[in-house]
Amino acid sequence: MSHRNWYEIILWWELRRIPYNLIMYFAGLLSFYISYVSIPLIYVLMGLAFNIVYTFGWIFELLIIRKEDGENRIKYPKYIFVGYLVLSVLFVFGVAFFLLII
Repeated sequence: MSHRNWYEIILWWELRRIPYNLIMYFAGLLSFYISYVSIPLIYVLMGLAFNIVYTFGWIFELLIIRKEDGENRIKYPKYIFVGYLVLSVLFVFGVAFFLLII
């Protein structure tokens, strides 16, 4: 994994986009029912925005991390994927609770 080609890096990220979107779909659905939003457009826009930001994962790896040597390059994709997934879910639930409060 330490010496991956550009297409292997993109493939690694894009294969994980499927479970990411499934998890985010169910988090968004649960969040939607928590906040009782009558117009779900905000969730569609958040989904698009999260996927655009997700793409920066492999772009960042290709441009910056790939040039590094050592363990950081090997550990980066796993940590960033899980971290971004957790932050995305927390943000979605944060929006739901914010909409409940107002």
